[in-house]
Amino acid sequence: MAAESSLLTESVQMYLVNILRLGEEGQPVPLSRLAAALHVSPISVNQMCRRLQDEGVVTYVPYKGASLTSEGQQLAARILRRHRLWEVFLVEHLQMTWEQAHDAACRLEHTTPDDVVERLDVFLGHPRVNPEGEPIPPSSGGFSPAPLRPLAEMKVGQSGYFSQCTADETACAFLADQGLRPGAPLQVLAVAPRGSLVEVDGRRVALSHSLAIALHVKPDEKRADDELRSSGELPEHEEKGTELIQMPLDRLAIGQRGVIVKVGGERRLRHRLLEMGVVPGETIAVKRMAPLGDPVELIVKGYHLSLRRSEASQILVELER
Repeated sequence: MAAESSLLTESVQMYLVNILRLGEEGQPVPLSRLAAALHVSPISVNQMCRRLQDEGVVTYVPYKGASLTSEGQQLAARILRRHRLWEVFLVEHLQMTWEQAHDAACRLEHTTPDDVVERLDVFLGHPRVNPEGEPIPPSSGGFSPAPLRPLAEMKVGQSGYFSQCTADETACAFLADQGLRPGAPLQVLAVAPRGSLVEVDGRRVALSHSLAIALHVKPDEKRADDELRSSGELPEHEEKGTELIQMPLDRLAIGQRGVIVKVGGERRLRHRLLEMGVVPGETIAVKRMAPLGDPVELIVKGYHLSLRRSEASQILVELER
């Protein structure tokens, strides 16, 4: 590759890999987004992209962003291939966590010769994805990354892998402490006009709408479906065209279950229900009723709780008909 001899610095390789990762459907990557991913200033990104354009590996369009040329894409895919193969090895054979493997792979990707990479690929049995389900570029090139989407666009029940935070440094550092680090699996539990509730690493994190827009996720629709099936929320025989209906929880019969859509009522009641785990996105089932139908015993998140019918009427659930 003609330009490779002048592109061996770690900094330049990181630029190419991030343009490859952040590119969606051939669209240029905005420089502001690239700067956030690399934690550098937009001015530095502008200067580097112009330099890489002179090298023939990047196409830079002012006010639109940067994209890779075919030569730049091949080079970036080779680097990303090294990174993700090392992640597989470190997780599967050295029992590292994904975060530990990711950090180590970030160093190894810049120093591993191509012949060692191919031996590593053979040793691992030619894996197609890394431990987080991200595709490993083939040795022949022709790699297109999975598109990312803002977390704010994801619906209740959808899962994915956290990829990038484009908020300010303080907010990103706080979220990292909450478990929102690159590659961390997450699931959307609830969505409201003001924000989203997600579960990551066994922890629930509430995000404002503006912050959810700044978080980018690689969706994993198959994982979301598998989780719903294992929890009993999505039957194995589900087919397209299944009709979903919504009704107050107090109208469900014994044995019926539904997914919580909305928790209403006065503020104190809503607060108490949320503390008990009655939150949008959770499955709730009717266990039994008192002889006169009041109170109602329910199961949510494996816990049993008792509510008056008037309280249950404030909970809207969705179920199949």
